[in-house]
Amino acid sequence: MKTRVIFASLILGLGLVSTQADAATTTNTDDSPAATKPASAMLVNGSQKQFAAYIGQNVAKFAQTTNWQNFMSVVSLYNQSPSAVLALSPAERTKFNEAATQVQNTLAKHKNANASHWMNQADYTTRMINYLWNVNQATAETADIQ
Repeated sequence: MKTRVIFASLILGLGLVSTQADAATTTNTDDSPAATKPASAMLVNGSQKQFAAYIGQNVAKFAQTTNWQNFMSVVSLYNQSPSAVLALSPAERTKFNEAATQVQNTLAKHKNANASHWMNQADYTTRMINYLWNVNQATAETADIQ
């Protein structure tokens, strides 16, 4: 009888340990546009300032436009606090997307490697910001339905 109780306790203990091991190996999937990209693929922190300097030196005329200012203000806000971009109005979001398109078109006109590099970083950053907006919108719609 005593050996059966010990055996049952041992089996129960091993069952609990294996369940905890399975729970510990659960992974979350990140399907955001930047999930497979290193941080250096986006306009974050220091690269944002380097990008602004590049535009100022190579496309000075564009750097004076409101589209450039709209784009950089949202990117700066994103770098300060990614959740802060969620508070932007739909009109500001539209302005940002129009400005991002203009930035892409302006950089596409330059055929050098630096322009291509900055164009990719601007694109990834724009996609990440739009991803945040889309996820937040979907979450808000789900909350409204419930």
